[in-house]
Amino acid sequence: MAGPVRVLVTGVSGDLGQAIVKALRLSPGEIRCDGCDSDGAGVGAAFVERCAVVPRADDPGYPGALNRLCEAWGIEAVIPASAAEIAALGRNGDPPRLPSGIPVVCQPWPWVERYGDKLRSMDALGAAVPLAPFADGTDARAMRQLVAQAGFPLVVKPRRSHGSRGLQIARNEAELAEALRTAAHPLAQAFLDGESEFSVGAFQSAGWRSLIAFRRRLGPSGCSWFAEVEEDPDVLAYAAAIAQASGLRGSANIQVRKTREGVRLLEINARFSSLVAARAACGFRDAEWSLWAALGRPVPRPVEPYRRLRFQRFFHELVDTGEGFCAVPEWAPEQRPLLPAVTPQLGALQP
Repeated sequence: MAGPVRVLVTGVSGDLGQAIVKALRLSPGEIRCDGCDSDGAGVGAAFVERCAVVPRADDPGYPGALNRLCEAWGIEAVIPASAAEIAALGRNGDPPRLPSGIPVVCQPWPWVERYGDKLRSMDALGAAVPLAPFADGTDARAMRQLVAQAGFPLVVKPRRSHGSRGLQIARNEAELAEALRTAAHPLAQAFLDGESEFSVGAFQSAGWRSLIAFRRRLGPSGCSWFAEVEEDPDVLAYAAAIAQASGLRGSANIQVRKTREGVRLLEINARFSSLVAARAACGFRDAEWSLWAALGRPVPRPVEPYRRLRFQRFFHELVDTGEGFCAVPEWAPEQRPLLPAVTPQLGALQP
């Protein structure tokens, strides 16, 4: 019988790295998680068996340092937990690998280049799904046409970002000019009305596709603060069309808003979502499935429907008394096992 699979999760001092570790801990298979981060003073070591400090992803020495670490620790696969690390590690081969041949669990770089860029993804998907009016913020003619078509307010955001980072709302010409001046490589889009924002996990493998939708609210850090599973057929059909049209292989995170005119795309994250652990608790284990695919192992088709649940992020603390960060047991929330079923009144409950 094969032993446990040893995985290195990068960026474990950040919320996404920690969420990936939590998701993998819910796997029925035996997965052992090590980690690394460029922040030697962070809390990442509290979440993994071993943790190392590595150069920043934009350091030319980062790929080589990570490769040496993986060889020394007997790592079988690397899961990068940030767009910068995917950019540094995902360009080597299809599927991506470290110089030593160790698989990197992420989308092939051409897919990331196209669908991780908001403007390019919308240009590519215009024939597949309805989109809100948008324009390249650096194209003066296209911006004049967008203002004439959509009016104000408009949303301006960097073409490569996630969550609400860098997002600005322009309510008039003066605010639009300032937003375009300060945004890096801006995309402008018509303001989408309605309060129903969804984060959709999509996984596509040979012969099957699976999706899960969370209705969510963003928190102070720009990531999902409250979310609950909602099987909205319009949202799921819209995300399925994107997965099909984009030729998705593996996992992606599709952010949409449901408006009076229908579902419209906000952005595609060519990486795991910060909801990856909550999705795993539902049975949608896309981090684990992506790992098996990268290792060339069969990816078991999941049993649907997925468990319904609510997710609430909260602030918590670790302490370091000289031997590294650790939890204070008395501060932990009261623990209960995951229930086999969720109350039918789930959708009516408020956080």
